[in-house]
Amino acid sequence: MNITTKQFSFVSKYDAVPIHGTCLIPENPIGIFQMVHGMSEHKGRYMFFMRWMAEHGMITLMHDNRGHGQSVKDDADIGYCYDSMDKGFVEDIYRVTKNIRKEYPELPLILYGHSMGSLAVRAYLREHDDAIDALIVSGCPAYNTGVPAGKLIVKATMASLGDRYRSKFMQNLVLGGFERQFADENREDAWLVAKQSPDIEAEFGDNPICDFIYTLNGIMSLLNLESQTYTAPKYQVRNEQLPIYFVSGADDPCYINSERWGHAIDRLKNMGYQQVSSKLFAGMRHEIHNEEDYESVYNDILHFCKSVINA
Repeated sequence: MNITTKQFSFVSKYDAVPIHGTCLIPENPIGIFQMVHGMSEHKGRYMFFMRWMAEHGMITLMHDNRGHGQSVKDDADIGYCYDSMDKGFVEDIYRVTKNIRKEYPELPLILYGHSMGSLAVRAYLREHDDAIDALIVSGCPAYNTGVPAGKLIVKATMASLGDRYRSKFMQNLVLGGFERQFADENREDAWLVAKQSPDIEAEFGDNPICDFIYTLNGIMSLLNLESQTYTAPKYQVRNEQLPIYFVSGADDPCYINSERWGHAIDRLKNMGYQQVSSKLFAGMRHEIHNEEDYESVYNDILHFCKSVINA
């Protein structure tokens, strides 16, 4: 299949952050698959997944989230989400949606968010659930009861050291527990995948635009997204029939346990969304899209997309 690759960019209306993205356009597309990546990474880590989806008829696009990849005002700003922080983070996603909708108004759009991106796309639902035709929530972090206290600590530290200060301590509070349970494997970032696919080059460690220490501004943005996702008042719920699909590795430490996983799913059901489903992939961890058996994940997600398109 002939696939056209286009780069796109725009300047955030909130704080003039340059947002950069990539769009893969197949011949005779059947739908749009808009992707949102996670913490400490960039769109380049998803190119294999993006191309696979495009080869199966989906216009597939992803931007670097603010403070990630190319979406920075200066290279030194990696991990900094600028003045509008989590609000800008979410509204950048909506801007991408609006822009691609203008070009292909007749095609259904499925929004996909992974990890930190899964928080952002659920925060997106608060005001924009009528802008999309379905949502996929991948590798979602469970609600952490320590978030309010964490926000107080970050705010106090910002007051004395500034919002650009990078705190390894704070980052370890957010991510450190995920790695510990796989310490006996003696490999870096073992919590991400049980076994990396040999087909996928998804480098993470030792990459300057991956696996970096967030600024306090970035950490606060993450904590704010978690608050919006799990404790914000009831969403507007304009589109109660929106199909929502939660996917995760069964061994992903991010969702903590089945009770917390159920809480994340039930929160959207209790708000009024009537088509919420879920699946745990046996033997997989956080990045199910990079596991050795990635094709079972891709095919499952494509099947969901086609069910929406053909509805």
